[in-house]
Formats: sequence, structure tokens, C-alpha cells
Amino acid sequence: MTIISPDEYELLMRLSGQEQNLQAASIGKKHGLTGKQILSMLPGYMAPGNSNNTSINRNLATANRPRFEYDPSPDASQRRQEISQAITCPSCAAELGIPSIRPIRVTCPQCSQEHTFYE
Repeated sequence: MTIISPDEYELLMRLSGQEQNLQAASIGKKHGLTGKQILSMLPGYMAPGNSNNTSINRNLATANRPRFEYDPSPDASQRRQEISQAITCPSCAAELGIPSIRPIRVTCPQCSQEHTFYE
């Protein structure tokens, strides 16, 4: 299995729609794969016309959920620089960026549940 670089993965996760398709095709050429094969590596990706109603993918709604990237507070840029890890909220599967400090208590902006992470 081909593994794309973290930079390529992050770029694809930030994009959507046609921009994401074009970037996936470009990355696919680099690795000798199609754009659809690259997109299928992303969490929650479902090819158009390939809906399976019998299984529920909690990450599928990622594109429809609001993104909590903008924080107008003065220290937001400092906090963004401290982010070194990504976790998934155990309650709602929202993607969260956190620093490597442990233990850390996180309140999910999606579901407002509070969780403490020790590892």
C-alpha cells in the first residue's frame, strides 16, 4: 500500500470538491495511482454513486460539519503553533488538534463533551 506524506494528507484534508479531486490526481501521478485511489485513503471518503446504507460511517459527515478553525482571541495563533497531535473525539468522532502535554483535558467544540487523555 502506498502511503502519502503527512503534508500531502493535510493538504487533501483541507481541500474539498474539485480542488481536492485535482490535487488527488496530482499526488496520484507522483505515486503511480489514480486520484480516486488517493481519495479512498482519506477517512470518510465515499466514491460518488457508491453508497452503502447498511453501514454508518461516523466520519462521512465531516464535509457537512462546521469547522472550528477560526478563533478570534489574541492567543489563538500561539495555541495553533502548540498543536502537535491529532485525535478523534470518542463521543462524536470530530477531529481535534491538541498539544503533546499529558494528561490533557479537552472539551470537544462539536459535541461539548469533556474528555481527559493520558496517552
